[in-house]
Amino acid sequence: MKKVLNWLGGVKGKGAGFSLLSVGNLLIALITYFRFAEIAQIFGTTWQTDAISIAMVIPILLQQVISTAFGAAFMPIYSRVVLDKGNAAADRLVSRVINWMSISGAILIGAVLLFGSSVVGIIGPGVQKNTAALAGEMLIIFLPVIFLNSIEGILHNFIIYGKRFGLVSFVRVFQIVVSYIVVLLGHKSLGIMVIPISGVAGAMVSFSISAVISLRLRLHYQMVIDPRDRDFREMIRLAVPIIVGVITGYLGPVADKVLASFLRTSSVTAIDYASRIRNLIRIVLIQPIIVLSTVSFAKIAAENNVKKLKDELASFIKYISYYTVPASGILVVLSVPLISILLQRGNFGPEQSQRIGYALAFYSPWFAQIGVGLLIRRAFYSTKETVIPVVLGIWAVLANILLNIILIQPMGIAGLALATTLTSTAKTLFQMYFLRKRLGGINGSVFIPEYLKILAATLVMIGYLVLSSKLFPVDLNGTLSSRIYSLSIGIVPGIILYIAVTALLRSTTYRTYMDFVKRKLFPGKDSPPGVS
Repeated sequence: MKKVLNWLGGVKGKGAGFSLLSVGNLLIALITYFRFAEIAQIFGTTWQTDAISIAMVIPILLQQVISTAFGAAFMPIYSRVVLDKGNAAADRLVSRVINWMSISGAILIGAVLLFGSSVVGIIGPGVQKNTAALAGEMLIIFLPVIFLNSIEGILHNFIIYGKRFGLVSFVRVFQIVVSYIVVLLGHKSLGIMVIPISGVAGAMVSFSISAVISLRLRLHYQMVIDPRDRDFREMIRLAVPIIVGVITGYLGPVADKVLASFLRTSSVTAIDYASRIRNLIRIVLIQPIIVLSTVSFAKIAAENNVKKLKDELASFIKYISYYTVPASGILVVLSVPLISILLQRGNFGPEQSQRIGYALAFYSPWFAQIGVGLLIRRAFYSTKETVIPVVLGIWAVLANILLNIILIQPMGIAGLALATTLTSTAKTLFQMYFLRKRLGGINGSVFIPEYLKILAATLVMIGYLVLSSKLFPVDLNGTLSSRIYSLSIGIVPGIILYIAVTALLRSTTYRTYMDFVKRKLFPGKDSPPGVS
C-alpha cells in the first residue's frame, strides 16, 4: 500500500496525469453509480427522493461558492506567488485562504440554520408539506459538508499544482467508497436519512486524508488571518465575480427543480436523476482535462506567454472534443435503454427509465460543447479576467429560465433539459467570441476544422445507431442481459465506425491519440506533442 501511495504521489506529466485522473474519475463514477443505483433500487422515485433532491440544493451551491469559486481564483494567484516570491509566501497564502474559508463556512452554516426552511420552500414551492419538512431535516444533516468540502477544495488545488494528480484521485475514490459503505450498512436502520449521513461520513474521511497529505507535501499551515495581504486581496478581487457567476449559474438547476415541483410527484427526482447521470459522465469524460488545463493555463499565464496559451487551449479543445462529441451522439439516441441498464431494478421500473432517459436525451447535446466552454472559461480565469464569464453566465441563466417557462408546458421535464442545453451552447459560443477579442485570436484555424471532422464522423455514427435501434430495439421489460446485448449491438460497432471515419478524414487528433497509445504499448518512441 505504501508503494502504491508513493507512486500516486509522484510528480506526473500531462500524459500520466491525464491517465491517473481519468482512471481515478472512472473509479469515482463507477462507485458513485453503484451507490446511486443502490439508492434508486431501495427508494425508487417518491416524495422522499424529491425531498433529498431539494435538500441537496443549498449544500451543493454553498460548497461551489466557497470551494469552486475560490479555487478558480486561487490557481492563477498561487502560480504567480510561487514563481515570484517562493514557497514560503505561497504557504502563507494557502493558510490565509483556509482560515477565511473556515470563517465563511461557519457563517454560512449559521445562515442556513436560521433561514433553511424558508429556502426549502422557495426551491420546492409545489411540493407537499411532508416533502418540504423532510427536506428541511435533511438539510441540517448536510451542513458539515459545506465546511469540510470548502477547505478540502483548496487543499486539492495545492496538491494538484504539484502535479500529484494520483493523490487527489485516491482521496476522491476513498470518499465515495466510505459513503457507499454507509449506505449499504445503514439503509435498513436509517431509512432515507442514510443518504445525507453517508455524504457527511465520506466528507469527513476525505477531508482528514487531504489534510494529512497536504502536510506531508510540506504545506506549512499558519494561523494567519490579516486580510490586508496584497496577494490575498487580489485573489478576493478575482473570486467575487466568480462567486456571482457560480451562484447565477446554479440558479439554472434550481429553476429546473422549482418548475419540476409543479409537475406530478417524483418529477423533481426525475430531473435530478437525469442531471446526476449527466454529471457522472462529465466526471469521467471532461473533468480530467479541465483539471490539467487549470494548472497548465495558470502556469503559462504567469509567464505572460499569450501565444503558448492559445496553442495550449487549441490542443485541449481538440483532445476533449474527440470523445465528448461522439459521447453526446450516443446518449441522444440511446439514453432510455442506457438508463434501464444502469438503474432499472427493485423499486425502479421501466416507467422511470422512460421518464429519466427522455430527459437525459435532451441533456445529451450539452456534452458536445460543455468541455470547450469550460476550457474557454479557465483560459479567461488564467488571464485574471472574471467579469466577462460572469456576465455571460448571468445572461445564460436568465435565458435558461425563460426557455424553461416556454418549454415545460409542451415537453415537461425534457423541456427543462433542452433549455439547459441550448443556453449552455450559446454561452460557449459567446465566450469563444470574447476570448478571441481579448487574446487576439484563439487559434480557431487549428481546432475548428478538426471539430468539423469530429462532428461529421459523429453524424455518421448517429445514423448507424438509429438504424441499429430500429432493427434491434431494446425491450425495457426484458432481462438485464438482453438489454445489454441489444445496446452493445449499437454502441460497440458505432464507436468503431466513428474512429474509422475520423481516420479516413485524416483527423490530427486521431493520429495524436493513436501515437500516444502506440508509445504506451511500445515504450521507447517519442511522445506525441501536447500529450506527454
